[in-house]
Amino acid sequence: MDEKTIDLIVIIGMISFTFGPFLFSWIFGNWYQKSKQKALVEREAAFGGDPLTTLRTAPEATTESGLLVANIIMSVSWWQGMIGGIHSIFGGTITTWDKTLSWGRQEAMQRLREQCRDSGYDSVINMRLDTSEIASSKGKTKALEIVAYGTGIKL
Repeated sequence: MDEKTIDLIVIIGMISFTFGPFLFSWIFGNWYQKSKQKALVEREAAFGGDPLTTLRTAPEATTESGLLVANIIMSVSWWQGMIGGIHSIFGGTITTWDKTLSWGRQEAMQRLREQCRDSGYDSVINMRLDTSEIASSKGKTKALEIVAYGTGIKL
């Protein structure tokens, strides 16, 4: 092989190793997240009425109650992290991260609905959402845990 061919192979290799993981993350991360979001929308639609409320007191007809907790740990893909990092330099809304957090909240609430149904409760009162960071050893946020909880009640 001549020197130009070797240089071209080295350049292509460097570009592939530099941008390949991000390209892979963009293609398969988007596909995976969209399939999960579609499944979530189908689960929500099939559920029917929403048993989650923020009422603080149970109705007088309540016969049984118990604590219900559902959680999910969410993180952005490499691609979303790179795009979000660029957005954070200039400021403003980081839509890629915003979509992931919204999806996480929806998923945690749907899991709480399903737990309510599976536990035999009629509804969940005093429903709340909490978020906590999961950080790496360098102090950077790697993921967020979103917890949905409330009191399941039987009427």
